[in-house]
Amino acid sequence: MPLQAHYVLGHTSVEQQRLIRQARVLAPLTERFLRDAGISPGMRVLDIGCGMGDVTMIAAQCVGTAGHVTSIDLDQASIETAQRRAAAFGFENTSFHRAGIAEYLPSNPFDAIIGRLVLQFIPDPIAIIKRLYGMLRPGGILALQEPTWKLWLTYSAHLPLRLSVTKVAHDAFQAGGASTEMEQQLYQGFIACGLHAPQLRVELPLGNSPEIRSLLPDLLAALMPNIIAKGLTIGHLGDLNTLKDRLDQELDTENSFASYVALIGAFAHK
Repeated sequence: MPLQAHYVLGHTSVEQQRLIRQARVLAPLTERFLRDAGISPGMRVLDIGCGMGDVTMIAAQCVGTAGHVTSIDLDQASIETAQRRAAAFGFENTSFHRAGIAEYLPSNPFDAIIGRLVLQFIPDPIAIIKRLYGMLRPGGILALQEPTWKLWLTYSAHLPLRLSVTKVAHDAFQAGGASTEMEQQLYQGFIACGLHAPQLRVELPLGNSPEIRSLLPDLLAALMPNIIAKGLTIGHLGDLNTLKDRLDQELDTENSFASYVALIGAFAHK
């Protein structure tokens, strides 16, 4: 089975900006996760599928100037954007390389390997987890966050329009070959490496800020080429030009908050 990722959202400048907006909401969840996993000053860390570099920069804060974060991604434009952003924020303890997870060969083992929302796009994530395990030094940390949509769908059940949009996005991910429920694959991958006691946790972004409210319509817009290509039904969503306003009106009418895809995290020491 191929180990290469297929990113169903595409690599465009619009998608880059969406990822940056999404990362601002997810940042507190990921920083807490990495610190609890043991990412600490002086470590050499590998960030897989770094995208816009947001997880890289969180890790760079954790390891400090005595540490270093090496980041890889297949998309050259993403690498270049991540490099510019890390430099602009003053992170000199980072480096970025165009490389696939399935082919990357480090010169030395890492103290920790991290990733967020990456393995969901890979056909055989368990094989990749085993490969990452082999890149760790003894005692090294493997810390990965992946999606689980169950909680998002559950927390949207009382909001008919938001639930309908979330289901379309869910179906578009699946139609594009991505996995929407990664908890079992994460756990099984860690077990396959002999990591018999991985720490597991799930965190669900919730809130009523404009940033959290906009995550779902942003995601739907990014998925639209894939939705059209796969022939998914969207007529029941109504006029897409007014969709964001109608989603906001629904939250206001129901006096409710918005939610987003939950992050299932797993970490363990080699």
